[in-house]
Amino acid sequence: MVQAISGISQYSQYSDPEYLKIIQELQQLGIAPTGNKSTDKSKLQEAKLELVQKIQVKQEEEQKQELQVQTISGIQDSQRTQMENERIGAMTVAELNKIYFGLI
Repeated sequence: MVQAISGISQYSQYSDPEYLKIIQELQQLGIAPTGNKSTDKSKLQEAKLELVQKIQVKQEEEQKQELQVQTISGIQDSQRTQMENERIGAMTVAELNKIYFGLI
């Protein structure tokens, strides 16, 4: 914060509050101002656009991962159901074998 204030104070010669805001935002993003308002304004716009794109990419990746987890979860549920059905069938066969072989 102190660096931001001291960084802005070196640009205190500018009386344009919009430009001071641009300088402050550039410094928050870690970009050094050039001293030219139009250049700095375009740099800020580009940096904001790049930041938005990174956020969108990250959100898309998170959504893909969620879909993969849901798919895996669905497969596991399906396999669990199949295994339970097989277990019930195996238990039925075991009971029939006990009766057939006279073990009961």
